[in-house]
Amino acid sequence: MSVERFVGLLEGRSAELHADNPGAMATGALIPTANLIDPGDVELFFRGVDARLITVLRGGKFNTWDRPMPSGHWSLLSRSKEGGWYNAEYLPQLAAYVEAVLDLGYPKERVLFELPPAGLQLDLAILDDGGRVVVLGEAKRGSAMLDRLRQAVLDRYGAQAPGPETRRRGDEARQLAWRLWTVRPALLWLIGPGDRRADRCSYDPLRLEPIAGMPPASQLGLDHRPARPLGVPDLASRT
Repeated sequence: MSVERFVGLLEGRSAELHADNPGAMATGALIPTANLIDPGDVELFFRGVDARLITVLRGGKFNTWDRPMPSGHWSLLSRSKEGGWYNAEYLPQLAAYVEAVLDLGYPKERVLFELPPAGLQLDLAILDDGGRVVVLGEAKRGSAMLDRLRQAVLDRYGAQAPGPETRRRGDEARQLAWRLWTVRPALLWLIGPGDRRADRCSYDPLRLEPIAGMPPASQLGLDHRPARPLGVPDLASRT
């Protein structure tokens, strides 16, 4: 039922998107997706909505608690002539965001979603009191992509960091390796539909040690609200 509820939400927002953009869309129908919509991710999504960590707006735009915008910061849907196109990467990413706050006990003030260029466009970040990234989250629309990505990072960039050309789009292993070497988080969280995998990170050389799951905030001493507001860290200045 929860998946049906989520698809129903997408259908309604796709109709709104068409009503607001009739020249760009011939129909408000929701285009069927080949990507997995995981029931557990959907449950976390609606828990996040109920807890006001996520706000869904007209046309599928949405905000997370950390950096809301009046018109919505991101969108569950994209426009196409054939109808509304579901942006599949956002659901698992949002599920991890909600799990971090509601189930793992990280105060919402510590958890940032979809960072801007100054934050190296990390999908998810959990910060310590000094604003350092302790957990770096990387989300993909399919779980099969996670194993390949992790192995490619280690095979190609375990010995040394890639050069600055990793900012180019397309080579996801280079981009993730660049972010890891630049930010040097203690933990990596690889996120797919219904699939969240944690690694403990070490550097010089880069090593990723699989652990049973993302540790709760209490285990890392991060279960209290930070004493001062934590904005997006300036990670770009390190490159």
